[in-house]
Amino acid sequence: MTKDILIGTIFGIVLLTAGILTFIHVSNDHVECETVVENTVGANGEVITTERHICNERFNF
Repeated sequence: MTKDILIGTIFGIVLLTAGILTFIHVSNDHVECETVVENTVGANGEVITTERHICNERFNF
């Protein structure tokens, strides 16, 4: 294996990895997600706030 082929292979792998990570970052927009906040009162009268992230996307990276 020559030095040029090795450098080209490493450059190709790095470029492919960067492209895949960019695609995942751009396509993970959480359009179908929502945040639900629930307030409840505990036994001692304190207010307990629970925040849930609900996501109905088919694929979530």
